[in-house]
Amino acid sequence: MTRFGKWYKEVVMPAGLLAALIIGAGMFALPYVFSEAGFVTGFFYLALFAAVFGTVHLMYAEVIIGTKGEHRFVGYAQIYLGTGAKSVSVVTTLVGLLLTLAIYIILSVSFIKLVFPAIPSTAAAIAFWALGSMVIVFSLKKLAILESIVTPALIGIVLILFIFGVSAVGTVSLPGISGNLPKLFLPYGIVLFSLSGRAAISSVRDYYRKNKLDEGRIGQAIALGTIVPAVIYFIFAVSVFWLSPNGVSLESVSGLAFIPPVLLGLVGILGFVSIWDSYFFLCLEAKDIFVYDFGLPSVAATGLALATPLALYFYGNQNLLGFMGVAGGIFLAIESVLVVLMRNRLKRIGAWGYFIITVFVTGALYELAKLF
Repeated sequence: MTRFGKWYKEVVMPAGLLAALIIGAGMFALPYVFSEAGFVTGFFYLALFAAVFGTVHLMYAEVIIGTKGEHRFVGYAQIYLGTGAKSVSVVTTLVGLLLTLAIYIILSVSFIKLVFPAIPSTAAAIAFWALGSMVIVFSLKKLAILESIVTPALIGIVLILFIFGVSAVGTVSLPGISGNLPKLFLPYGIVLFSLSGRAAISSVRDYYRKNKLDEGRIGQAIALGTIVPAVIYFIFAVSVFWLSPNGVSLESVSGLAFIPPVLLGLVGILGFVSIWDSYFFLCLEAKDIFVYDFGLPSVAATGLALATPLALYFYGNQNLLGFMGVAGGIFLAIESVLVVLMRNRLKRIGAWGYFIITVFVTGALYELAKLF
């Protein structure tokens, strides 16, 4: 094997796996919050948290590699931080999952309307929820292959939107930094929600072990796999801003102009399939937490996993930014702090580690304050 071939297999392939698992629903809220906070502000958030999450992802990889046996996230929390931390990890993981499922339902409406403009929003949401919930009844595991198809297609759509944006309106001046202080903090939770990939790290480690590769290269793969989504997100945000002459919509897609209807329909289909593919697997994961961590009967666990996201959708007034802010700024922040603390028990963290904890704790308190 050539040096390039070795590098491609040991770094690029696992980095691509991580990037594919990170890129998701959060991408569609970034153009709006960047247009409000300013694109210099948005770039700062992406750069800072690409570095932060690159570190958190690497720390979690070190915890996985340095611990004997196979465990879930809650298992590592119990091993390194005790029973109390295990309970916290269970609650944060479950609530984060349920909020994410509600976010997918909210986003599904806009994607469906790109293909079927006349459909009522409530009908679109219920249709997506019903399709996404089918996995609880039917075995649809083979559809996991969609992830390997949809993510590259979404990246392709981002690049096409960028080309249309440049050709249609040129390099229109982007808003730099908002003079409104609250707006400067608007991207925080959404960027966290968009860049977190802790749950994918075990798959990256498994890739190295399955292919008997040097795990010493995992740091390079994690760094690359965390940076690539941040770059794609920024390109997407700029493209959507250029293509939204009447203002960027909350979910990015409903305000798009200057592009052919066929491409809009393709965006709708790919967006729908990408979140649908993720929805039913997250729904199963939520059910498993109800069963294995809370000890509920399978029927009750199934009912809660199915009903809670739809209830959140209606109860939360379809507040996309609010749900993402809470899921990312509070629950993913707590999860990330737990990772840093685990790594500290395995090997002492330095000033950068304590800085990460400070950022997450401060941000979580800010997001909590916004709720009251």
